[in-house]
Formats: sequence, structure tokens, C-alpha cells
Amino acid sequence: MDMNFKSSLMRPLAVGVVAALMAFGTSAQAADLWNVNADDSTIAFTGKQLGADFNGAFESFNATIAFSPDDLAASSVEVLIDIASVNTQNGDRDSQIVSADWFNAGEWPTAKFATKSFSEVAPGSYQAVADLTIRDVTKEVTLPFDLVINGNEAEAKGSVTIKRTDFGVGQGQWADVSQVGDDVTINITIKASK
Repeated sequence: MDMNFKSSLMRPLAVGVVAALMAFGTSAQAADLWNVNADDSTIAFTGKQLGADFNGAFESFNATIAFSPDDLAASSVEVLIDIASVNTQNGDRDSQIVSADWFNAGEWPTAKFATKSFSEVAPGSYQAVADLTIRDVTKEVTLPFDLVINGNEAEAKGSVTIKRTDFGVGQGQWADVSQVGDDVTINITIKASK
């Protein structure tokens, strides 16, 4: 192949790659980094046992947040939840939740929420499409949330309902949803500062 011809083919390709990398770099730097205020943030849930609602929360989690309403494409959130930190105000139930039949925290000690995209549905209201991993199962979920930013402070509140059996939570006899309901509603409140 003629070297001049080859060079003329490669030059636009190289320019395109450099331009794409520069655009990505600029975009990635545009999202603001936020630090979670753990004392004022919660990852809570509501389930149903023997027909009655019960509430719980995971008291320990880590979140990495890069978010700007003006640059949703460069925004991302990753949350790692410590399963053993579960608290439903019932010791027997808490010990069951971390057991092999349920979350199996011995083998899979963390659950993970990692965003794939964001969209704005109304001023101050958004949706996050994310991969949620519980046990060894990953499913795509859509989390609607409201966000208030006041200077360097922000608060996000959202809720999503999942089916526990989709993630293998409740093995053997507990796969039957007559005693412990299938639907679990996850409620998040995240307060953070830049």
C-alpha cells in the first residue's frame, strides 16, 4: 500500500480519536464530586412478613458520587452497601437476612448500585438507570428521585420497588412469597456536600 495513501487514511482517524478523548475528558471533569453525609443519609426498605409491613435499613454504605444537573452524561453514582449492617429492629429477622437462604452475607457481603445513565423528567426530578447487584445477580433498575441543590449542599430522595426473588433472596422454602412478600421497596435519602 502506498505510504502516502495510508498516512492520509490514518490522519483523520487519529484526529477523531484525539477529539473523542478530549471530549470525554472534558465531560468527565464537568460533573461535581459530592461527599455523603453519612449521619443524615439512609438506605431504608419496607417489606412484608405474614401480611404486615416491616421496615429496615442498611446502616453502613459507601457512595461515590459525581453529579451535575447540567452534565448528566458525565454524572455517575456507585453505592456499596454492607449487608451485615442491616437493622430491622428484630434480632431474629436480622440474623435470617444475612444467612445463606437470604442475602448470604458470608459469601456476598455487599450489594452494589451503579448508574448507567440519568435523565431529567421535570425540574428537580430525575431518573437513574442502574445495575443493582444483590448476591450474585445483577438486574437493571430505574430509580426516580428528587434532588434539591442549595449551594454546596444537596439532598436526594428516591424510591424503587424490586422483587426479592429476582435476586435469589429467599432460597428453598423462602422462595415461596406467602410468608415473606416478594416486593421490597427501597427508600433512599442522601445528603451530600461538594
